[in-house]
Amino acid sequence: MTLRKLFWVGIMLLTVGTLKAQMFKGEVFAGGSISQVDGDECYGYERIKPQFGAGILWSVLEDDWLDLSLELLYNPKGALRSDTLKASSGSFFGLYDLKLNYLEVPLMVYFTDKHRYSVGIGVAYGRLVRMNERINQIDTHTTIGNGKLRWRDGFSGIEGIDVTQFYTLDDIINADANLYDETQNPPTLLVGNSNTYNKNDYSICADFRIRIWQGLHAQLRYQYSLAPIRIRLFEEYAPYLEYKVRQQYNNQISLRLTYIFGEDLTKLNRAIQKEEKRMRH
Repeated sequence: MTLRKLFWVGIMLLTVGTLKAQMFKGEVFAGGSISQVDGDECYGYERIKPQFGAGILWSVLEDDWLDLSLELLYNPKGALRSDTLKASSGSFFGLYDLKLNYLEVPLMVYFTDKHRYSVGIGVAYGRLVRMNERINQIDTHTTIGNGKLRWRDGFSGIEGIDVTQFYTLDDIINADANLYDETQNPPTLLVGNSNTYNKNDYSICADFRIRIWQGLHAQLRYQYSLAPIRIRLFEEYAPYLEYKVRQQYNNQISLRLTYIFGEDLTKLNRAIQKEEKRMRH
């Protein structure tokens, strides 16, 4: 089952649960996140962005210790580095500024203890709706696409070789062709760096939530991409020209306030159901 199908199953379960028992609660979120992109030769959670959205909770069991949650989030991610990315990484010097803005649909399962502490785990599908990459205040003109490696500009490719399937340096080395331009000194690789970020981001989520007051909760979440969002080709000079292929992943920590509506109504519905069940027996 694909993640997209899983999201639709979650929607169906929430709908069925709502119609069957009216045991649902609405929720809204507002907070912020720190993020980095693993594999970009740039380190540190320096990208700080707001995060907000809304969702619905379905209380699966009568004692309210198991909930399903479906959310819709505006969730910016990216990377920021004010100094050099790495001294040996080709032209990547100075300020690096990457903004990746996602609309996300997380599907979470929550386990709650004593109606106060909740631990959640789930998956999320994110659609990249806007992005910008700048190096030393200069736009790199990177766009939204598939995030794969490509042939260098001006080179039409080699028959039978699909560079979009290259994920590691070994893939390039083991390709059944000479992928280097021997007319150059030193020889240059005919495979070019990706110039897009993948429009789809599939990630795993884990969080901890604690009730502060009535329906207000504090929530800490960790989120990490399950598949690469971009394949990067880095040129290094140490002391001669070398190449390195890196797979990039979103890495994010978020802290937000969550307000859950309808908790009192849920408790009332539970009490009514228990009383009706008692009367029938």
